[in-house]
Amino acid sequence: MPRRFFRPPISKTLWFLQISCLASLGLAGPTAAQSPERMWHVTGYASRWANTDLLDVPERSFRGNLTFEDANFVGAGLARVIVPSFSIPVPGTDFAFRGNRIEIEGQVLRHFGSQSHWEGTVAIMFRTGQIPLFGGLSVNFAVGEGLSYASERPALEGSFRVEPTRFLNYLAFEAEFSHASLPGVYFVPRIHHRSGIFGVIAPRESGSNFIGAGLRIDLP
Repeated sequence: MPRRFFRPPISKTLWFLQISCLASLGLAGPTAAQSPERMWHVTGYASRWANTDLLDVPERSFRGNLTFEDANFVGAGLARVIVPSFSIPVPGTDFAFRGNRIEIEGQVLRHFGSQSHWEGTVAIMFRTGQIPLFGGLSVNFAVGEGLSYASERPALEGSFRVEPTRFLNYLAFEAEFSHASLPGVYFVPRIHHRSGIFGVIAPRESGSNFIGAGLRIDLP
């Protein structure tokens, strides 16, 4: 049962991806073009329960051996940028990681299948700047930390030793893909993680991981 924090993946492929992303951000000089600053966005999501610990998601996804339960949710999220575009300089160089943002996000989700309840989350999200890929495609990455509250005890969380808990810590990990031909529209793969923070706010065997995707639209 998922109950641990995220740590850097050990896969060589994922390590190479991380280094490539950082290099792309760092090489964006002071004169790099900036897209108009967004302040609000709304997202529709659908996700499915993954039978894995959070730390194993990257490697198992790469190997293609993830398994799932008949437990799903759909929902919507609304986010507001609270710290607009800012740079993180690289000490000893002229480069900086540019276009980073901090956002606050709230979600309302409806679970169905093997468990049926409502869930609400609120989180602070750190988002990187845009990383150009190819053919007008670009991506950024975000991680969020917050709280999750279920309207009733989730049926699948916990174990025969641990009763499921309504209130848990919440972590989010996502990639936000966009294309120059569709400004303000994004495809968003996402990991939705609930846990007891190593037993701090709930027993260690509490928690869940959902993997899914959503469609995001900037608001005027």
